[in-house]
Amino acid sequence: MRTIYLFDVDGTLTPPKQKAVEIFRLQFFEWTKDKEVYLVSGGSFKRLTEQLSPAVMDRIEGVFACMGNVYYRRKKGEPRAWFHEYEHKFRPNKGLIADLTKEVEKSAYPTKTGAHYDNRTGMINFSIVGTKATQDQRREYAAYDAEHKEREAIVARLSEKHASCDFVIGGAVSIDIFTKGRDKSQVIREHFKDLPQDAIIHFVGDRTEYPGNDFAIAEAVRNRGNGHVHSVESWKDTAELLKSI
Repeated sequence: MRTIYLFDVDGTLTPPKQKAVEIFRLQFFEWTKDKEVYLVSGGSFKRLTEQLSPAVMDRIEGVFACMGNVYYRRKKGEPRAWFHEYEHKFRPNKGLIADLTKEVEKSAYPTKTGAHYDNRTGMINFSIVGTKATQDQRREYAAYDAEHKEREAIVARLSEKHASCDFVIGGAVSIDIFTKGRDKSQVIREHFKDLPQDAIIHFVGDRTEYPGNDFAIAEAVRNRGNGHVHSVESWKDTAELLKSI
């Protein structure tokens, strides 16, 4: 029976936007042996490789980067070699960019480091604190957001105004924006649509509740026969989970 393992990365395999902790990286490397493992992340292929290491990536069957809007398949038998199979473009309109700028300007949060949105293939990654923030600044904003729910409010406002886009909370400080329906669930809906019904899918992620960026794929896996969703809060939870799946 075929068993497929899908993993989010930030907050699931690594601390957000950081390299995997070495003891866990070694554990994950050993665990992936003889398993069919895929990554499903909002990050780019380059960043995921930096976070997990080329050695771990050589154990991965495929990488669905940028919310599944880019897919890379590993060339078997050739280390460090990948096929770039497809990509979906996202071209934000000027009104969306203007509204993101307004959200930054009117936010009461005091620390804003610039470069507030990152254009990736098929999506935009947006944050109030900015992509230049240090890890300490990111942690401070995450604590602020946990108390004030700023990102949830932004998601609600922008979702109402831009009906053709989806807005979801991603990582520790950001919001992922993409064409409606082009979320992580497209991995199940399109790539794995022809799987036999007895195939088992496990998905592991840290933002499986709405409006998290793992919610859509978690729902798609739950609604499929033999689908299992494992919600974690950090790589430490994943380390324990690997002992039982």
